[in-house]
Amino acid sequence: MINYMFYTLVSLGCSFLVYSCFLKRQKTFQFNRVFLLATLVLCMASPLMKVELFDAVPSITQISLHTDQDIPVVHENLEGVTVLEVEKPSYSMTTAVWYAYILISLCFSFRFVKNLIDILKRSKHHYDSFGPFKLIETDTKNASSFFNYLFVNSESLNDEHYVRSMIQHELVHYKQGHTIDVLLMEALLCLFWFNPLIWLYRRAVVQNHEFIADNYTIKSGIDLEDYAHLIINSGRMEHRVPLTSGFNFIQIKNRIIMLHQSKSSILKRTLTTTTALLLFSGIFMLSSFKDSKKPLVVIVDAAHGGVDSGHLNEKDIVLKISNELMKFSDNTVKLITLRSEDKFFSLNERVKFINAQNPDLMISLHCNSAPDAAAKGLEVFYYDNEKTNKESLKYGMSLINQQLPKNFDNAKMKTAGFKILKDIKCPGVLLELGFLSNPEDKAKLNNHQFQQEIAKALYEGLAKASKIKL
Repeated sequence: MINYMFYTLVSLGCSFLVYSCFLKRQKTFQFNRVFLLATLVLCMASPLMKVELFDAVPSITQISLHTDQDIPVVHENLEGVTVLEVEKPSYSMTTAVWYAYILISLCFSFRFVKNLIDILKRSKHHYDSFGPFKLIETDTKNASSFFNYLFVNSESLNDEHYVRSMIQHELVHYKQGHTIDVLLMEALLCLFWFNPLIWLYRRAVVQNHEFIADNYTIKSGIDLEDYAHLIINSGRMEHRVPLTSGFNFIQIKNRIIMLHQSKSSILKRTLTTTTALLLFSGIFMLSSFKDSKKPLVVIVDAAHGGVDSGHLNEKDIVLKISNELMKFSDNTVKLITLRSEDKFFSLNERVKFINAQNPDLMISLHCNSAPDAAAKGLEVFYYDNEKTNKESLKYGMSLINQQLPKNFDNAKMKTAGFKILKDIKCPGVLLELGFLSNPEDKAKLNNHQFQQEIAKALYEGLAKASKIKL
């Protein structure tokens, strides 16, 4: 989520800068409308897209803006062996932020729905037909439209000049579907209220609507100077009905300047629009294209199997988790299973297979057992040697950080000289996924949904760890 917020902020900021520098002062109003809406939608979607490109193009979506080392770790020496004991935090800042986001989004959504309901209530009132419009009496002097509903004060209809200009202006809003743009912007604000660029886009879109309507109104035969004075006078009126397009939109100065501004030559307009498109194309490419980075290759060793059942039904549990994990194999993390069925492999055979594959990492899945039935939680082991210990520790901590918030209350990371860890030529971790001797852990480990959750968390931990550089 943090990455997505950052990428959209950068891409929207660059796109809005292009609009402000090249298009805002040009009378290419229809192109500006398309540019604003298209760049908004594409910039919101681009971080979610992954398009392969050559290695020379840097990948914005490959940048990690936060590390996984966010859970407190206590270092302890236990009989000469280093143990990292990780306790699940009593509160999560991430959770608090999510609750705050949901609460504020609900407030914006409530306001949006309330305004829609208010318009629907007004539309049920008695109305008079005026051309394509349904005229609905309102207590404000500010005329505004919502699709073909025109909210207007009956007193203002006594001014023939005002009525002619206002009707022509609102007719443009109706025919060009400006209400749809307004609804789109309001809906996006409910979800992305935290992004200041959305607010700037919203203002620019509404302002451009007024430029379009003003331009067509003058073309219809309304006198330019009289219309300009009408806009100035209308600025003193009250605010319009929410979600509507209003004749006296408050950006008076900008509207007057744009009305009197001469239209640029065809060549200049072509150059500015082409430049804007080329710049945005570059922005879109950098925010959505990714390089052809090789995936993290991981061997998944489902322990035991065949005649070796392990603790109770350990061989079946870890095999099910392994098979669920294999479903996540993709271009980020390429997963290779050591066994996909109930088959026995000796330790020598496992080590030989792993070294033959030359993976980036090996993870061995186990279930624990202890004489004390109260023992529970996750244990992760790695072999402490100079060549692979840093990599093994990195992957192990990433897997713990993904598992703890979701599936376990505590975890320990230990060094061990297990053959499956010591004899392989790549980094490796051995995971004891809970204690079958503990009733609570046993019940969870035999639950299919919990097995799926463990597999998903394992993949997410591997994917995050693959982006962290030591």
